[in-house]
Amino acid sequence: MTLKLRLSLYVALIASGLTLLVGVHNNITLTAMVYRTLVSLVLFAIIGYVCGQFAERYFQETLDESEPKGVDVSITSSDDKQGDELPPAEFEPLNPKNFENITLTQK
Repeated sequence: MTLKLRLSLYVALIASGLTLLVGVHNNITLTAMVYRTLVSLVLFAIIGYVCGQFAERYFQETLDESEPKGVDVSITSSDDKQGDELPPAEFEPLNPKNFENITLTQK
């Protein structure tokens, strides 16, 4: 999940949980408690999503700035004895002389 969705989910769950706890503590009716919990869940989900979008933009800019530009980061191993040689190809495509190996079955 992306950062904005996680932040939205966490903020919404925390806000609705706190709203539910305050409603239980104050002994309000069940319908009012459910209504207030749902409203806080939706509102804080939207607020968390917007905050997460700003946070993603900020972190993306900082990641782009910290990325080295123009630096070759290719990693080569000194243990490689073959170098740039490719291993021999063992694959043989299907050709007319290999047709005798094919068996046909019907269900």
